[in-house]
Parts: sequence; structure tokens; C-alpha cells
Amino acid sequence: MECRRECRTGGTHSSDNAFVRWMHRVRLYPSPRQIVRLHFALDVTRQLYNAALEQRRDVWISRRIAISSKSQCAEVTVLRAEDARLAAVHRECQDAILHRLDLAFSAFFRRLRSGSTPGYPRFRAATRWRQLEFPHGNRALRLNECQDRVRIPMIGTVRLRKGRVIPAFGRAFVVERNGRWYAVFECEREPTPLVRTGRAVGIDRGIRALVATSDGELIENPRHAEHRRERVAGHQRRLELLTVRDTAGRVRNRRDPVRQAAVRQLARAKEREANARRDALHKLSRKIVERYDLIAVEDLRLRALTRSAKGTMESPGRGVRAKARLNRALLDAGLSMLVTLIREKAANAAREVVSVDARYSSQTCSACGRVAAESRIGPHFACISCGYRDDADVNAARCILIRAQSALESGPNAGAEPARRARGAA
Repeated sequence: MECRRECRTGGTHSSDNAFVRWMHRVRLYPSPRQIVRLHFALDVTRQLYNAALEQRRDVWISRRIAISSKSQCAEVTVLRAEDARLAAVHRECQDAILHRLDLAFSAFFRRLRSGSTPGYPRFRAATRWRQLEFPHGNRALRLNECQDRVRIPMIGTVRLRKGRVIPAFGRAFVVERNGRWYAVFECEREPTPLVRTGRAVGIDRGIRALVATSDGELIENPRHAEHRRERVAGHQRRLELLTVRDTAGRVRNRRDPVRQAAVRQLARAKEREANARRDALHKLSRKIVERYDLIAVEDLRLRALTRSAKGTMESPGRGVRAKARLNRALLDAGLSMLVTLIREKAANAAREVVSVDARYSSQTCSACGRVAAESRIGPHFACISCGYRDDADVNAARCILIRAQSALESGPNAGAEPARRARGAA
């Protein structure tokens, strides 16, 4: 069984220079003229990205030559002297585009070498290009003394929402989402250790109960998507009524102002759902980190768990509707986001997070260690060996904690025996 100890402190791992990297997001209130300039900058950077991608693709197909971002950066310098559109956008944003394209090709070749689906970099549509990046944001973006305004190069001075103090930052982004604008600052801060409680907990995540702890606590799953389903469905029906399609099924009135307003309303409804989910998970992860020094979580592969069951035309899947409902419930719970938030908050609070193998945790008795599928009866657990009874999720959480403590006490190779025992019992 694999055991992984998490340390999300960014940068160096030296105790003297350890820091936590986090993103500080602030709402912007640009004027109508500034909104026009921001959309213009988005359009220019998107076109630059597509042109750079097209150049790399065509030169490789025709001449088998790989163009570097360094040579394209030199070409951008020449083009800025000739093209007024390029010159009207901050140079750092354009350099960031070439770096972003480099990252896309690096990921493509990495997936190619590993044998997974390569996913060649794609051209970007205007509807999916909503971010301006400033690699040296601390030099480009200037906050005033009161931090209620920020000066963005080529855009002007923009009002921002006054809230928490924005600390020193490095990179910065200007992001548009559903008609609203945000400034995102990449900040670093020293960890602030919390007072040690001497307590450890195992956490089992699921759908019936969002979190079951080894202390016997069951935290209800809020089911945000289910509670907002009628409202979202209403927006979807209205959008479909306003959509005109041709015989091939393509949307013909994509630029209709009434339809675009319906699209924004639907997107805003989905955004409210995501905000409610994120807020609840932030509060839950904070409560867990404040209570416990050691937090043991199962290493779930959510991408594999939520894989579609449709199959192919030759070999169609079985139970597709039931699997689709299960996938929606898993994604609605935000199981992966919860662990991500726990790790981030634990890094700042000097808590320890341990990931253990999740295999057979729901079939293992936390009292005697016997692995048997017959012991799990729906939401209840009754060991067929020792007779131990408990909630199935609470029993799994206790097994997770036992595995983590055993692995920490015995070294990095600990936990292999329970996994072998589980495979032998299956």
C-alpha cells in the first residue's frame, strides 16, 4: 500500500525559507471604456497565440524544423514596430502567451512519451480566452496606497473592491468570468503554525456522507447541484427556446443579444452553484485542519472513478444511466477539491497530511483487520470474523487512520502487508 506524506509549501523545502504560495483574487470594476480595452487585449493575445501555434505547426510539417519561443519572441519585437494593434497591448502579456504555448507543447510531448492520449495544442476561440497574464505583475500592476485602485498597463487605473490587504505579489492575472472582471495576485507567505492538539483523524469521503471521520462524525453532503437543479434547468430550457439551429444542428443565432443574455444567466447560475460548493468546502477543510495535527486521507483516483460507461458502438457499456448519475453525484460533492483545500490549509498551519491506498478500506474491519466483502452491508458494517459493528463509512475512516499511523511508524514501505492481505482475500 502506497503512503504519501504531503508538503505543499512551495519553493524550497528548507525550514528556514519555507513559504506557502497562494492566489489572492479581487473583484475589479472597470469603466465601459476600460472594458473595451480589456476585450481588445484579450482578442490580440488570443490571435497571437493562434498565429504562433499555426507557425510552429506549418514549419514543422513543411520543413521539419521546431521553432523556439525565443525566435518567436524576436519576431514579436519586429511586429510590434510595424503593427499598431500589437503595440497597443502590454509586452509582458505577449511574452506570457509564448511561454503558455511552450507549456502546451511540453505537456503534449510528455503525454506522448507516457503513452497516454497526446492532445495536440488547439487553436483558441474567443469564448474560451478569458485571461491576461503579467509574469512580472509586481512591476506591471501598481496598487495605490489605499489599495482601492490598481493601474493596469495599457488599460488605465481601475477601481477594485476594498477588502483584505493585498500582500507583496509576483505574477498577476486579469480574468473575465461571466461579465465580471477579477485581478488575481500570486502571493507568498510564511506558514503560521497552529497550536498542536495531539489529535489524529482518518477521513473517508463519499456521497451518502460527504465526510466520515474516525471519531465517528458524519458530515452531511450538501448536494449543491441537486438543490439548484430546477433553477439551472429553467435557464437551460429558456436558452434552448431562444436557440435557432440549422438542419445540421449548428447554432445560427449565436450572436443574438437576447440569446447571449440567456447564456450569461445560465453561466451565472452555474457559477453560484460552484461558489456555494467552494465556500462550504473551505469552511469544512478549515475546521478539520484546526482540530487535528495528523490528517489521513485516501488516495482516490477521481478521474478513473468518474470515467464514462458509454463504451463504443461495437461494445456499448452497461448501466450507463446509473453510472452517469453516480458521476454527477461524485463531481457535485467536490471530493478532490476538499482534499486540495485541506492540503493547502495544512501547509500554512504546519499540519501533516498523509495519503494512503484506498483499496479495500470499505471491506476491512478496523477492529481485527479481516478483509471480507460480506462484512459490508449497504451503509452498515458488520465483521463476519469478530462481530464488530459500525457505520460503514466510519469504519473505513478508522481503517485509513490505522494505515497512515502504521506507515508513519514503520517507514516508507509500511502498509504493503495490508494490501497483500486484501488481494489474497478477494
